[in-house]
Amino acid sequence: MNRYPLPITRSSILRVATITAATALVIGGCGSDGVEIAVGADPSVPDASVDVDIEHGSVSVDAGESRDPIDPVVDGTLSLPDGWFEMFGYGTVLHVDGDEITMHHVTASTCVVGDDVDNELPVDHAGDDGGVIVLDLVGPTTDYRLLPLAGPLDCDSGAGESGTALDEVFGAHYPFFAERGIDREAAFGEIRTALVADPSAFKQVVAEFMIELGDGHTTFDELSIDPDLDGFGMPELTTVEEAGAAMQAELDATLAHLDGLQTDPTGSVGWGTLDESVGYLLIAGFEGMSSDDDPVADRDVFAGALEAAISDLSGRVDRLVVDVRFNQGGYEDLAVLAAGHFVGETTPAYRKWPHAQPDPFVQTVEVEPRADHFDGDVVVLTSPITASAAEVFALAMIEVADATVIGNRSFGEFSDAIDWTLPNGVEFTMSMEVYTGLDGSGYEAVGIPVDVETRFDAAVDAAIEYLR
Repeated sequence: MNRYPLPITRSSILRVATITAATALVIGGCGSDGVEIAVGADPSVPDASVDVDIEHGSVSVDAGESRDPIDPVVDGTLSLPDGWFEMFGYGTVLHVDGDEITMHHVTASTCVVGDDVDNELPVDHAGDDGGVIVLDLVGPTTDYRLLPLAGPLDCDSGAGESGTALDEVFGAHYPFFAERGIDREAAFGEIRTALVADPSAFKQVVAEFMIELGDGHTTFDELSIDPDLDGFGMPELTTVEEAGAAMQAELDATLAHLDGLQTDPTGSVGWGTLDESVGYLLIAGFEGMSSDDDPVADRDVFAGALEAAISDLSGRVDRLVVDVRFNQGGYEDLAVLAAGHFVGETTPAYRKWPHAQPDPFVQTVEVEPRADHFDGDVVVLTSPITASAAEVFALAMIEVADATVIGNRSFGEFSDAIDWTLPNGVEFTMSMEVYTGLDGSGYEAVGIPVDVETRFDAAVDAAIEYLR
């Protein structure tokens, strides 16, 4: 699933990833065959007796259903116990029945049965806290809290309620109208007017709204959000096709400049030296390394590639350029893993929380040190298509490695892309989470700022000059 329609081709030397970020909870989505519920730190979990109701129409489901606690799991697989669980803060209810999990998408007055997934979840960590299941699976970096419910839900909203469901889910869960310059009331007033005039144009009307919103994590699979061409600092670029050609040319020129270029077998990681004391590390994506795009296999392949690169570079150079200009994202935990090569101890990196439940569920994501790490000065190169997990990597590097950012502001999309289904069957993803730096600064819609701004095709030279 490509976020941008940039015609970047596979290089004969190194693959440039053109993949989207992984969703926090996906069903057959990008880079995953199942549920992704993921990595986190500093969990704050409610007690099972918390008074929570999910209401949709005439149905109310109470929290606090008693059950036996699950056994802790580390780096393995977990099957959830049978029952009904609210994914707290995300408007999603899971019905677990044997080897199957069925999603239910709930708003204030609607409920829709979503897709089914296998009840065998790849787990980094999982456990029980006060009767609430805390899941930390391979993929994103979110501690999901599954609150047991009495159940069952009576999900029978009809297609005619789709406009209401759309309005309510965005009203409850979308955080960034102001940041993206959208008047929510006016926008949904226009949507309602358009749907009254032509109910059959539902998807087209919503697509036009999403394009105006400009959030690459709030979109249909087939809908592309173009990058900001002005952000490249190259006035000669007037079309997306020209930007793609410029990116390919810059990639080829950069790799040709390197001494001793090496790549991992998948072409996702490349490294070499720019001169005798400055190294170069290209991370082309945080997804798609394994043949079947399995998140666990991706992590293993990526970890091996990074270890080889950092081990080689740290023995030869004391200054390093890390290039994520061509990186459009992927699995967020791979971004955090990569940052672990630049710390010597566990270090807080950024904060995140579901917009609908900001307190007390603010989660501090920490970077764990890797066995091989680089101790010298680091520059990170970014561009207008540096997005999602690649932006998380840049943010983490600023916080934990005091990295200098050179190039152009990144795209500005951080939240996991959460799957949602409307009563008429229309499926899309949407941002439901807020990310900030440790100082509280948010970068949604504006991107990671740069310390040294350059033309896109001058970033490497600027980095060398800065490090020297």
